[in-house]
Amino acid sequence: MDEANSVAALCSAAAYPHDAPYVRMLETHISRVFLAGDFAYKFRKPVKFDYVDFSTLERRKADCEQELTCNQCLAQHLYLDVVPIALTPGG
Repeated sequence: MDEANSVAALCSAAAYPHDAPYVRMLETHISRVFLAGDFAYKFRKPVKFDYVDFSTLERRKADCEQELTCNQCLAQHLYLDVVPIALTPGG
């Protein structure tokens, strides 16, 4: 799934496995955060800068897992899991 399709799909409440009466996207230089009802999902952009390399799926996944591990220590109720994004046959 390319980035544009991923962003479009994640802007739809139907993309989430829970009730999401609204979806709002916030953007930084390295991430997009989707506020979907009571949950927030962080999506790493495929970027490469002098200070960070998220140019591959493996690098983005490793960073997400490291962030989860670090932040669960102090905010376990906020940092729940790292999950894949996949386009299903129904969209």
